[in-house]
Amino acid sequence: MMKRYIAIVLLILFSATQVNAQVELSNSIEFGYPVLLNKSNSNMFYSQVTGGLRFGLSFKPQETQFFPTLSFSFGRTRLPMAQFEDNVAVINMNYLSLMLHGNFVIPFENGNTLYVLGGIGFTKLKERGLAISGHNALAMSIHLDSTQNVNKVFPALGLGFEYVYGSGANSKIYLSFGFMVQYIYLFAGRNSYYATVVDDQARDVPVHGDLTGHVFAPTINITLHVLTGSSIIFWKKKDGRYL
Repeated sequence: MMKRYIAIVLLILFSATQVNAQVELSNSIEFGYPVLLNKSNSNMFYSQVTGGLRFGLSFKPQETQFFPTLSFSFGRTRLPMAQFEDNVAVINMNYLSLMLHGNFVIPFENGNTLYVLGGIGFTKLKERGLAISGHNALAMSIHLDSTQNVNKVFPALGLGFEYVYGSGANSKIYLSFGFMVQYIYLFAGRNSYYATVVDDQARDVPVHGDLTGHVFAPTINITLHVLTGSSIIFWKKKDGRYL
């Protein structure tokens, strides 16, 4: 799919005699529910509702059916480290994501617009402390003992849509409502965490988990879009040079 995006961008830049691309800035509030799938974690529920902000920079040719967006997002999330008894030891994390999205524009007869998004990029995860989720979790405590082979930057993919009601997509300022699923691959054989839990009976319980596998993070968002007065114009000279 990314090859198709790149081909469309190259077609716009090098085949058209003139492209007038407006600069659009966007800011989103997003809430997510990340799920880590691997052989060590069977519990899909560990109080993992997360939130963050996303900023975007888009280049939108007039009356286009496709435009690219470079987005940067950050916020808080949590992932499961290990299960013990009826509880889950989780890792609270800050995340930073940088992604290049392709946006396919689908207009409807009633004036509404749908953006179908696909993107590729990287996500940085930084550990910000451990916690316990599950039965009687408030009566327990946990502390990190050591880590081994920890990576911080991981490849990521994104797929989703944004819906614009009415003629907003052609306005200088408009809102959109969206849904996106981000996929993050955590490298196998790495990201080992060792911790000790003090349970509700004051017993020390050693726990160990490898943060590996596949993260699926569905998010919903509300986005404010602002079209600036700036534009970028490409045109083709007779000798084949582009300016």
